[in-house]
Amino acid sequence: MIKIPTRLKFFSIDPQKKGRGKGVYYHRGKGIWSMYSIDRDMKKLSKGWKINKVGLPKGTKIPHTSDGRLPI
Repeated sequence: MIKIPTRLKFFSIDPQKKGRGKGVYYHRGKGIWSMYSIDRDMKKLSKGWKINKVGLPKGTKIPHTSDGRLPI
């Protein structure tokens, strides 16, 4: 899923008058709106959680004590 800075909002016309038509848009800031596409969103691979080097054990390839993912 792509990172969307704001909530999705439905518009019956393009909020920036660029001829993209009606649909679901999200605000990117400073008056810029981007059209949301479920097809494009499904193609994005999830990056998962950030791995913290503090949580990884030293000197082993098998993270038996931790997998590096620390709860925040």
